[in-house]
Amino acid sequence: MKNNKEASLYTIDLDDSSLNQAYQTATAFFAILGEWMILLLTCSIALFFIPLTPSFTLHSATSTVLNVTNEKTFTANLGIKFLAEDSNTIGSIIHYDSLDFSLFHRQEKLSVFSLPRSFYNEPALGSTQEAKFSNISMMLDEWNVANDDRSHGESCGFVHLVLFFSANARYTQPMWPVVKDKLEGHCGELKVEMCASGSTTVVNSIHASCNVYSDLVTRVRIALFGMLIFLLVVAVAVPVVVEYFLEP
Repeated sequence: MKNNKEASLYTIDLDDSSLNQAYQTATAFFAILGEWMILLLTCSIALFFIPLTPSFTLHSATSTVLNVTNEKTFTANLGIKFLAEDSNTIGSIIHYDSLDFSLFHRQEKLSVFSLPRSFYNEPALGSTQEAKFSNISMMLDEWNVANDDRSHGESCGFVHLVLFFSANARYTQPMWPVVKDKLEGHCGELKVEMCASGSTTVVNSIHASCNVYSDLVTRVRIALFGMLIFLLVVAVAVPVVVEYFLEP
C-alpha cells in the first residue's frame, strides 16, 4: 500500500514539472513574439511618417562663352537646370529654406550660386529651376575633334565639371508636425561643351539623378538600428529571466 502511494506522488510531481516547463516555454515564446511585433510596428510607423530622402535631377546645361585666352582658357556664363522634388512620402510638401550650389573644376571651386528668395517663400512646385554661374574661367579638358576647325575660329572643346549642393528643407503635412532636414549632395561629372565662336551651346538633356545625403534619414536609421539591437538583447535575456523566476 505504501509503495503504491509513493508511486502516485511521483507521477503527480512529474506531471507538475512538465506543466511548469511548458508554461515557461510558452511565456518565453510570447515575450519574444511581443518584442518583434513592437519592432515591426515601430518600423512601420517610422517608414510611414518620416520623409524619405528627396531627389534632385539635372535636366540640361547651357554655356555662353565670353572670352578665350591661351587657346584653352575659356571665360563663360553657365546655366544648369535641375528639378528639386516637391513632395515626399505621404504627400508631405517640401519647403527649401536655403539651396546653394557649388561648381568645381579639377577639384577647384569656380563659383557658388544661391537660389533667389522667391524660391524659398513658396513650397517647391516641381518646376525646373536654373543655377546660374557668371563669368567663370576654366581650361578645356579635351578638344572636340569632330568640330575642331581652328582655321575658321570654330574650335570647340569640353570641360568636366562637378556640381555640389546643400539645402535646408522643411516637410509639412496635416498629420505630422513640421520636420526639418539638412541635405547635401553632388551630381557627378558634367561634360559641357565650349566653343571659341562665343555662341551659346546647349548640352543635351542630362536627366541624371544626384546623390543626396539626408541628415534626418541618417538619424532615423541609426535610431532604428539601435532599437533593433536593444530588442535582440532583450529577446535573448527574457527566456533566462523567465526561467529564473519560474523555477520551483
